[in-house]
Amino acid sequence: MPIYLDQPYVFTPNPTADNGPRIQALMKAGYRWIQINGTKCPIGTTVLLNRDDYWPYSGQIIEPAPGIEKVTIDASGVGRNPVEPNDPSYAAFDYEGRVLPASYLTSPAGVNQTQIFVADTSKYTNGEWIVISDASTNFPVMPLPLDGPMEVRQVIFVTANSLILNRVIKRDHPQGAIVAKATPIKNVYIRNLEFTGNCGVGVHLHYAQHCVIENITSVDWRGRCMLLLDNGGEYNTIINSYCTGTEPGIGPEQNAWGVVVEGQDGTRIINSGGERCGAGQAMNYSIDTVSVNARARLNTVNVGVYTASIRSGFLRPRTASPINLDTVITSDSVDCYMVEPIPFS
Repeated sequence: MPIYLDQPYVFTPNPTADNGPRIQALMKAGYRWIQINGTKCPIGTTVLLNRDDYWPYSGQIIEPAPGIEKVTIDASGVGRNPVEPNDPSYAAFDYEGRVLPASYLTSPAGVNQTQIFVADTSKYTNGEWIVISDASTNFPVMPLPLDGPMEVRQVIFVTANSLILNRVIKRDHPQGAIVAKATPIKNVYIRNLEFTGNCGVGVHLHYAQHCVIENITSVDWRGRCMLLLDNGGEYNTIINSYCTGTEPGIGPEQNAWGVVVEGQDGTRIINSGGERCGAGQAMNYSIDTVSVNARARLNTVNVGVYTASIRSGFLRPRTASPINLDTVITSDSVDCYMVEPIPFS
């Protein structure tokens, strides 16, 4: 059977059973355009947006079938990690990034550089993608990225002791920062899903590029986060996505986040946010990322820019009735902003 068909596979879910394995099987069979022909589609097994060898299903489309406005995804069967309830891999839809250890910086990498120096260039080939992780500086004890400031680039040429990158570095990286290899997932389009129940995350993507997540909402949601574009993403778009939680806070079983991005570069968030969460909408260690017309109320913190973000922020955020703080920009962020905040409506 050829893959990348120009017609969708129309999938009729079982409204009372776990549809995760069936959706996974359709993607494995090569269907890159799946339309869900039913208003209820419980998922009890995480749908991994990658093959068995962890290579991503780039170009994947997941949406309702024509005539169905929204599909409700009850992800209670996925649940939370019993040891670590904040574990975002316990998601209805998940891509973890296919990250592999490689080497580390032998000298600091500075803003506007396109050449970085690493201890072992034999680990890399032209065309591979890398992630420079400032939070991981103890190679080989911890050779993989940790949550914190990072950047993703493509290697266009390998020299004897350095890597030439596809575009300039935007933040300074310390000597010793690991330079792991990553495989981005690209051009994914997920829209018109409504999450309910309790799991780690509804939609969770690492190393996403040029993806569009549109009209993702929730009802009676008890999960940690509804929508999370995680470390290493570039040029993604979130549109009209809004989380309605049930128990705001940062506790292990509370609704910690509504719509959140981490480690993004050039991502756009439009008309999105949440209520009754720890944070309605937030961005962590992101660069050149902007939210336009955010909507957030009744959250512990309505909207925030955190953790060494650069040139990122909110234009015209609509907020109201915070439990603790309405807006926040942490002091370690640089050239970040809250422009023309207006009342929630």
